[in-house]
Formats: sequence, structure tokens, C-alpha cells
Amino acid sequence: MKNSKIYSKDWLTLHPYVESSAVDAYYTQIANKIYDILVATELVNSFEGNEAQQTALRLAAYFEDVISQTNIWRTFIMGYKERYGHYLPFFTTSDHYYEDEANAEDVRFLLWHYIQQYHGWRKGTFVNPDNLTTQAASNMIYQLFCDEWTTAPENPRMQQLFSTETRYETIDQYNELLHWFHYHMYLLTDTEAELTDTTKDYWQKKGIQNNEGDVMLIHNLLAHVSRLPFLAYTSPYWLSKLVSDTHPDYALFKEQADQSLAFVNPEETKRREEVATDYEKFKKYLPDDLFLYLHSEAEFYDFLAQRMGKMFPGRRPSTAQRPLAVYASPEDGIQLLNLDVDCIKDEKNPFYNPERAARAALGFFIVKHCSLSVLLEMQKRGMLADAQTKSVLGKERGKAIIQDNWQFLIEYFFKEEVK
Repeated sequence: MKNSKIYSKDWLTLHPYVESSAVDAYYTQIANKIYDILVATELVNSFEGNEAQQTALRLAAYFEDVISQTNIWRTFIMGYKERYGHYLPFFTTSDHYYEDEANAEDVRFLLWHYIQQYHGWRKGTFVNPDNLTTQAASNMIYQLFCDEWTTAPENPRMQQLFSTETRYETIDQYNELLHWFHYHMYLLTDTEAELTDTTKDYWQKKGIQNNEGDVMLIHNLLAHVSRLPFLAYTSPYWLSKLVSDTHPDYALFKEQADQSLAFVNPEETKRREEVATDYEKFKKYLPDDLFLYLHSEAEFYDFLAQRMGKMFPGRRPSTAQRPLAVYASPEDGIQLLNLDVDCIKDEKNPFYNPERAARAALGFFIVKHCSLSVLLEMQKRGMLADAQTKSVLGKERGKAIIQDNWQFLIEYFFKEEVK
């Protein structure tokens, strides 16, 4: 892997055209230099397959974006600042941070993002933003960008995408741009995998396979309505931020953005209707507390029968002792939480273990343990105050990484907007 090189055909996979130009050749060489830095710092060992090459390509595409002022990255940082008051998660920006230039903090965050998307997802872990090797590599990559800043060429073909002179008069023209953005834009690494997984799930439910028509329909639907790990935006919403409101076809971009944000999965609507009565019953029984703590599955079924009037004839639930917590939410009705119950900081929780909470409470923000509304209420009540990660800068920094950025983490890992 360390002897692999990056070619123009690799670079073009992140672009909405198929013929390489001198500008593309330049940025392909930038990608190769970034790859060499990943090798030199041994950060390449965090990746498998072509992940290191992909990371190098995508960081070069970030540089191209900033140089060409196509504003893809700027849309994120400005949106993040509008929502949270500063430009980036995890890292404090200096007085020399500029919205329309390459910044050291951007590179550091993006390198974290790609390692999290590849290594983190594969290992099922949260990647530490303060990793010293990552910091060293990001410093070297940023210096490369500084050295190249005055000579790096703008990419007119990328600029043309969002120019007021480029028309998107039909939905087909719009969809062509949308599909490129959703499945090939440099920030998004998992949208093709989502397409594959969604299609397989659909075929499994329908008892069919390899229906090309289904693939195309799902391909288009996900591009329109899928939420992204950056502020839980949709791709149409992002595109509506990239074109000027003076663009002659802006109304189409705005309409598609509004529809994407308003979309609710019909199955979600149906589920909420079906569980509404259960939710109301639970809140009448437990109006102030978020959880009812139980010691076994048998206790849970007794609760359902005696308090909720829900019977399960013939079922023999286990009497084995284990930490459990029952909750109800408008999204999912009555649910049983059986993961990391001992991490919930609650005076009524008999299982609470502060030592384990310090090690594992982070899991609530990166692996979906419960409904979003319940997770938000837990954080509001201080039930996850122990959540932290390790940092070379000390325990307080490790706690701040999580506690100061928990909204971002929810949006990043669950792709649900925190309101």
C-alpha cells in the first residue's frame, strides 16, 4: 500500500466531469504529496485498502475548493458558526483563522473526519481528535498548502457548477448535479455504502434481488432526503446554500431544499401514530422520571402487563439479573435500554457506576442506545456528565471534547438534527 500512487483517474472520481486537465493534474500531484506525508508520519497505518489514498485525494479536494472559492467547505463552517457560535468542533480557532482560506484547524478536523469515517467506523470506536500523530500530519499538510497557496490554480470547471451563468432549468439537470454532490463530493465518504445497504434491506424485505429499477429509485431518493454527518444537512439544502439567491434557477434549488428538510419517512409517521397511546400511558405512570430501572427481563414483562396492559401469552422472559432501564418516547413508544445502563448518572439508578461511566458513557453519543428525544433529555438532566474521551492534554480536555461538542457528535454519528 505504501508504494501506491494516486492517478488522475482517481482524482476524477470526486468530480462531475471525465476528462482531465492541467488543473486536475496539479491537484493529483498535491494528493500524492499528502499521501507521502501520511506515509512519512506512519498515519497510513490507520487505514486499510485504498482509504489512505482516498484521504489524500479528499484533502487535496478541500484545498481545490478553498482555492477555487466554490464554498463547499465554507458552507459547513459558516453553518456551524451560525448554530454553535464558532467555526469547528473540537478545536479552538486562532485570530488567524480565515473563512475563505485554508486553515490549520480545518486540516486537523478533516483529517480527524476521514480517520473516523474509515478507521473509526471499522473499529466501532471514537477517534481521539488530539492524537499526536494526526496533529503532526495535519501540520505538515497545512504547511504544504501554505507553500502552494500563491501558485495553486483555480478550477474553472468546478466554479462553473455554481455560477449564475450555468442553468438548471429542468429537474433532470438539477438531479445530475445533486447526484454528483451526494455520492462524490469530497466530504462525504459513506453515501455509496448507504445506497448499497438500503437497497439490500429493501430487497430482503420484498424477497427480491438485483432489480436495477429499484437501485435507481433508491439512488435518487437517498440523494434527495438522506441526512449528512455535517450538521445533519441534506444534499439539496447544501446545494441551496452554494448557489446565489440571484441565480436564475434559485427557486428550484430552494424548493428542493425545503422538500428534503420536510420529508418524513412514512414508516416513521405510522410508527408514531401506533405508539402514541403507549407513550401517554407511560408518562402518566412516570411523569417526572425519564427511566424506570429494572433488574431482569421478567420484571420488564411484568411491568408491561400490570401497568401498560400489554400481554405476551406464552412468552417466558428470563429472570437472569442484569441492569435494565425502561423509557418511552414519542418516536418509539415504550423501549427497553440494556446498554450502558450503569453509565446513567441518576440518583434513582441503582446500577450507576461512576468509574465505568467515565470509560463508557461516550457510547451514548456515538452508538444509538435510545431515541433522540430521550438522549437530549438525558443530557439536559446531566445524566451523561461523565462522558469523556482520553486526551494527551489531560482529563479536563478529554471531558471537554465530548461535553462541549455533544450536539455535533449526535448530528455526526446519528445524522439527526439537534433542535
